[in-house]
Amino acid sequence: MTSRDKILNKLRAAQQPFPDAPPRPQVYRPVTSIDDTSPDGLIARFTAELERLLAQVFVVKGDAAARKKILQLLCDQHHAAHVLAWDFAHIPVKGLQQAVEEAGIRITVPIMHDEHRPETINSIRDAEVGLTGVDAAAATTGTLIVSTGPGKGRIPTILPPVHIAVVSLSQLLPRLEDWVARERANSLATIRERANVAFISGPSRTGDIEMILVKGVHGPGTLQVVLKR
Repeated sequence: MTSRDKILNKLRAAQQPFPDAPPRPQVYRPVTSIDDTSPDGLIARFTAELERLLAQVFVVKGDAAARKKILQLLCDQHHAAHVLAWDFAHIPVKGLQQAVEEAGIRITVPIMHDEHRPETINSIRDAEVGLTGVDAAAATTGTLIVSTGPGKGRIPTILPPVHIAVVSLSQLLPRLEDWVARERANSLATIRERANVAFISGPSRTGDIEMILVKGVHGPGTLQVVLKR
């Protein structure tokens, strides 16, 4: 039994602080509303929400169009020479790794938990773009859901100044609650087994400095989503 399991077991076994609290409801009222949950409706809402959050969405059809758009962003817009990426098995575009390599762009899938961590940190500082997939996306809030795991590091989503995320239409859900419901049906496997689960809604930004919105302080200042139908 791991230390984490021991701590969680102690918390579960502890006396409930509010014994008279009502039981958890079987059905929750949705926090956000959406009328059109058709594919086109989900895409329209997702795009509108992300654009309102100062991100960009590019809707493409098929792998070839997705590869073309991603290369256009990497080469023509960001002039990227080095990208930090997830393992391409977790990015839903066939042939993307080969296409990026043939464009002369260096790809690093950073491994941070071995004896070479200091060297890895120094070697990835110059990466211009992070390129990832997602676990899921929520239309009503324009939210990307990502979890860590083998080949799915956190660094590509937070270190480079630009984050390009690839979302397939099958990963687009109406609400965050739908993802939570799916996780509950799967015994919360992702939440229990992953070291990190993040909800990304737009580029990094803060309004703490004299109430002036500043982008890119704690993560990528540019978020671009390629949504593959």
